[in-house]
Amino acid sequence: MKAKLTAEFIGTFFLYLIISLSAVAGFAGDLAPVAIGLGLTAIVFASGFRSKAHFNPAVTAAFFITKNQAPKESLLYCIVVIAGAALAAYAASIIAPMPFQAIVDNGAGLQHSESFALVPALLSEFLFTFALVWVILNVAVAKDNAGNGFYGIAIGFVVATGAFSVGSVSGASFNPAVNIGLLIHQVIDLKLFAIYSAIQVLAGLVASFIFISIEPNKESL
Repeated sequence: MKAKLTAEFIGTFFLYLIISLSAVAGFAGDLAPVAIGLGLTAIVFASGFRSKAHFNPAVTAAFFITKNQAPKESLLYCIVVIAGAALAAYAASIIAPMPFQAIVDNGAGLQHSESFALVPALLSEFLFTFALVWVILNVAVAKDNAGNGFYGIAIGFVVATGAFSVGSVSGASFNPAVNIGLLIHQVIDLKLFAIYSAIQVLAGLVASFIFISIEPNKESL
């Protein structure tokens, strides 16, 4: 258990650190989705064999629903990844304080943008969180894909694709743990944090139930 939780904490820490510096602070510019996708791919390959590389409570919920993770372990995963993202947010603020302070000073949160619309944002978060969880279940859990060598690439690519596709619409979080970091950096407010997190978990559950319906005889990993 210690190895799993350590891997989840470190993985989520670096996932949000990459997101915050490349996208929120803007250091990677238009290439932020590439940086995030490549970083996530590397982290997934580094952690997948230890913890299945969730880094995301919506993914953990999916593993729980598909009976690939026990309740206690699922709860601990959620606690650890939220802590990892929160610590990464504070680390990013120390590394590059000015861009994050500017968000606070200028009231530049996503919800204040003139182009922000709640319904398109929620639909974006639902669809691409669904896509992320769907890909993870099919490359990391599906019986017929067991032992494949491409799972990390598939997961990194779907996140990068989502960020390119709807980053300007919703911020492309797809992850309640990432929402914690965005809340700390005041990119989203508490209300948007709650709504985003709920829609992301719902998307993960929908993906899980569809996965179960088409793979009824799978073996738990």
